[in-house]
Amino acid sequence: MQKKYLVAHSVENQEQNRCVDIIQDLNGMFRFQEWRREPEDMSGWILMLDSAPKSFNSKTEAITTAKRVISWFDALNS
Repeated sequence: MQKKYLVAHSVENQEQNRCVDIIQDLNGMFRFQEWRREPEDMSGWILMLDSAPKSFNSKTEAITTAKRVISWFDALNS
């Protein structure tokens, strides 16, 4: 089964417990997701935020918006 998206860019914080993924959908549009994980929780990454249904024309637009919405991501990339 073919995936309906591609992770075009992924950034973790230093603690490796937060992650922002920039997703490219098959239609060429981009969106972002914020994930978290707790080391003691074996279930893995938990989705915290998905920009869908809002999408962006470029990876840069998605990253810029993610920085405005996700404070740790903005601080990490400043």
